[in-house]
Amino acid sequence: MFGPAPIVDFDGTIAALAVDWAGLRASLGVARIDDLWSRSSTNDWDVVAEAEADAARRAAPYTAVVDELMRSDTFAVLTSNSERAVTEFLRDHPVLADRIAIVVGRESLRGPKTTFTVFADGFHRCADATASARGTGPIVYVGDQTYELDFARRLGASALAASKVGVGD
Repeated sequence: MFGPAPIVDFDGTIAALAVDWAGLRASLGVARIDDLWSRSSTNDWDVVAEAEADAARRAAPYTAVVDELMRSDTFAVLTSNSERAVTEFLRDHPVLADRIAIVVGRESLRGPKTTFTVFADGFHRCADATASARGTGPIVYVGDQTYELDFARRLGASALAASKVGVGD
């Protein structure tokens, strides 16, 4: 279903991070976490990264997605979460860590994943990192948000909603 080298979102697709987003937004004084991009302080992002990493240490993977990833040769993660959160999660799930080609997260994106050009830059980095395993086959993108599935399709990928794989059942 995913093919030999998919690009996959993290939170809501591979696992669900139990972050108190409402409390975090309130303590940081923002309506949306993406609003932090307009601030010059990196301390706020450090607070978010720590909350995500803590949640990632406790997160259980979505079995249906992991089962599909185990049929792939490799995969890439494209996420608006901290790369540290993904690393923490993978530490407890070495079977996935052994297959990962690249993690492109908030630190590498340097902007909101909800912006097409930012998403596209991260998507291309992931596609390049998985190209040899994919060969001439199509790029499959798996995510849980409508915008990212739309963006992936605009970039020529076959986009698959995580809910179609059994996430959220």
